[in-house]
Amino acid sequence: MRITDLKSAVIGRNICLRIVTDKGVDGYSQIESFKEFLSVNNDMYKKEIIGCDPTDVEDVMRRIRRLGAFKPWGKYVSSIETALWDIAGKEAGVPVYKLLGGKVRSKVRVYCTQYTGLTLPHEEALLHYGLDPQIRAENILAIHEQTGFTIVKSPLGFHNLSFRALAEDVDDSYAYNSHPLDPPVHYPENGNGSLLSRRAMDDLIRYVRGIGEIVGNSIGLAYDCGPGMTVPDALRFAKGVEDSNVLWLEDLVTGNYSPYTMAQAYRDITWNTATNTHTGEQIYLRQNYRELIENRAVNVIGPDPADCGGIAELKRIAEYADIHGILIAPHGVFHGVFGMAALMQVCCTLGNNFIAFEYPQADPPWWYDIVTGLPDGFFEKGFVKVWDRPGIGIEFDIPKAEKYLRPEDRDFFR
Repeated sequence: MRITDLKSAVIGRNICLRIVTDKGVDGYSQIESFKEFLSVNNDMYKKEIIGCDPTDVEDVMRRIRRLGAFKPWGKYVSSIETALWDIAGKEAGVPVYKLLGGKVRSKVRVYCTQYTGLTLPHEEALLHYGLDPQIRAENILAIHEQTGFTIVKSPLGFHNLSFRALAEDVDDSYAYNSHPLDPPVHYPENGNGSLLSRRAMDDLIRYVRGIGEIVGNSIGLAYDCGPGMTVPDALRFAKGVEDSNVLWLEDLVTGNYSPYTMAQAYRDITWNTATNTHTGEQIYLRQNYRELIENRAVNVIGPDPADCGGIAELKRIAEYADIHGILIAPHGVFHGVFGMAALMQVCCTLGNNFIAFEYPQADPPWWYDIVTGLPDGFFEKGFVKVWDRPGIGIEFDIPKAEKYLRPEDRDFFR
């Protein structure tokens, strides 16, 4: 079997990849949405992989790993890897998890973020995510009641539009330094955020404590905090919410859009608080996790299979983290249906350091109508049930999917 083409198309909000072979066995993957600035020109990657055997996944990856970098520039390389595994599984007639060592769990815990687009109470009030713990707590309880999610992550600090608006207040009453928050980078200069005022810090701590008191112990709570906090503020905040027993505080200092990790800074925070810290969604390749893991700089890492180098790369990272006593909660909120299936395939093989992966819903909802292979009831009470179809387990319903192709992508399935 040989690779004959690499194609891409924008379907809905996602860039989708298709690896074509001379045997008629194709592999598919999705790239995280809201990354429209990524080129959909495949020529740089195509010339490196045409003629290769797609089932020799590692051989193909050795040719193209040099063409990726920290988020978002590793997305094409990482997504090609997932599509290769899709082909390898189909050719072998087994689900991808069999090729990754086999499953250790028959259902995989997933967690919900506020960005999932669920229609729930107070959603309009939460348009800018809000800073009212009562509103957010009621929203979390509704998510749990209606969907069964047992873990919910909320935006906080510079990841929260309301907080950022306050931080830009001209009277400087919320932050002692101001930063431009205009697109395309939506956060303060990574790792050098505003030093928060006493009022701001009190608001953040009160928000987390208030949500925890209302929600109670039936739902695990996590918070996506930035990036953007200074190290002293991050430590003060983490210590201030220790009694709230949150699952983790994510990306306190660096994170999304940061081309570095600042592992030593994270270690200073982590080693001085009982609150779990979390980062890593932007990191590309296992080698770039080494400092974070070996220094035990965080309690939880969150590699993204569409950024870290692929699903096999995620497993390598998870295993190295496990021998250092570090937990893993992979990132993946905007990855769509193919991304969810890929995450399920690898996460069902991970060891005891696995917590849950970030659940990507179909967005727009019609995505569920243009794929086949999803079994009835695959999502239930905060878990994705592992299914056994070959490859990553789902396929396009091509006649239905073609209706959503842009004119310039009309050859994607041909």
